[in-house]
Amino acid sequence: MSNVRVATRYASALMELTNEQKKSNAIAEDLLTVKNAVDSSRDLRNVLASPIVAKDKKQAIIRELFKKKINEVVLGYIQEIVVKGRENILGEILAQYFVLRDEQLGIVRVSVKTSIEFSSKQEKDLVKQLEVMTKKKVEITFSLDKTIKGGFIARVGDTVLDGSVKRQLEILKVKLKQGSLNN
Repeated sequence: MSNVRVATRYASALMELTNEQKKSNAIAEDLLTVKNAVDSSRDLRNVLASPIVAKDKKQAIIRELFKKKINEVVLGYIQEIVVKGRENILGEILAQYFVLRDEQLGIVRVSVKTSIEFSSKQEKDLVKQLEVMTKKKVEITFSLDKTIKGGFIARVGDTVLDGSVKRQLEILKVKLKQGSLNN
């Protein structure tokens, strides 16, 4: 079974657990703490992925790292992941959890690359347009990309909305060629 399918199964179980606890926001914050630690620490990822490090040692490391930072429910869940031998995909499980959580809350995350910084009005207008298009609440992150000559490129999940000048010129070129071929 692929890691994504396994991660999704574990993330679904985690989603059920957080819904049962009635503290989903607090648990989500703790899970984000763990996710950030896993994402940012190569050493932690290596320890979790290593078949040489014993499970009890991995559990002790996790307990020591997070005992004062996260609640017992989250710590227990992560310990159980180690017991089940799935600690090597902990980062993927947590990423899938946040995907499921966003779906449950009706949130879509959009990353936008622009050649210049958008004004706050442009940002708000784009958010409104994306919310109409997706019919969900949009949480957007902007980044500058000097390779874009103008416009923007937005990524909504697997969908890329290319409003860059380069792409618009490519479309125009195709239309002109098609028009000249029809005459």
